[in-house]
Amino acid sequence: MIRFLHMLIFSIWSVGVFAASSSASVELGVYASSITYTEPSVMEENGSLSGLNGRIIFQQANDFKALEITIASGKMDYEGSGTIQGIPDELFEIRGLRGSQWKVSSAWQVTPYIGLGYRYLNDDSSGMISSTSAYGYEREQVYYYSPIGIRFEHDKFLNDWNLYGSFEFDYFLLGKNTSYTGRLRGHNDLSFEQHEGFGNRIHLGLSKPLYKGLTFKVEAFYKYWSIEDSTLDYDADGTAMIEPKNHSKEMGISVMLAI
Repeated sequence: MIRFLHMLIFSIWSVGVFAASSSASVELGVYASSITYTEPSVMEENGSLSGLNGRIIFQQANDFKALEITIASGKMDYEGSGTIQGIPDELFEIRGLRGSQWKVSSAWQVTPYIGLGYRYLNDDSSGMISSTSAYGYEREQVYYYSPIGIRFEHDKFLNDWNLYGSFEFDYFLLGKNTSYTGRLRGHNDLSFEQHEGFGNRIHLGLSKPLYKGLTFKVEAFYKYWSIEDSTLDYDADGTAMIEPKNHSKEMGISVMLAI
């Protein structure tokens, strides 16, 4: 939780610094999603997340820059070595994007972009016991990646509503996983690295100007990650351990106000 609070403080500071420019558009809102994490033939977790998201867009002529931040928490249900209900999860993600905007018609404009992203997930079943008497433990998962995508916008798509969205491929750079199994008798903490994988995401939204520069936005999104087997680490008795191949799917809805 302390690390999560530090991330929140850093996010607020980042928003303030980035928004200092008078040309910046600031978007703040809430979101809710369902998420599934699967290690095939090993385990699966299903649950929901809710939280805050923000987006700051700096536009000057055709130059596009953006900072995106997501902070969320929720509960997950585990099925593998028995079942555990209501595991607390926390998610933090921050992304910097840069691209060039092009007007392709009187109504359509597109923006190819590239960037860097950091995603942190904490799944903490420590102190919980499964239906088959397996002990839970805390896990931390970090992804470093490069988003490569294209944004699009259509003015006056439906009366006063504008259409916007993006299609994105996430080039996986590095994953780091820590399992705090050392808190269980006879085990070590385990650290793994992941070097192969990819992600993709789609979001589609509608926006409507309200008054005095305020805009209402609602958007749906889908995010997917597929990560290959990790490097090995060794438990206290010398047993080789691995973070197995896994994939996650998240889909949800966000409601935001833009200034």
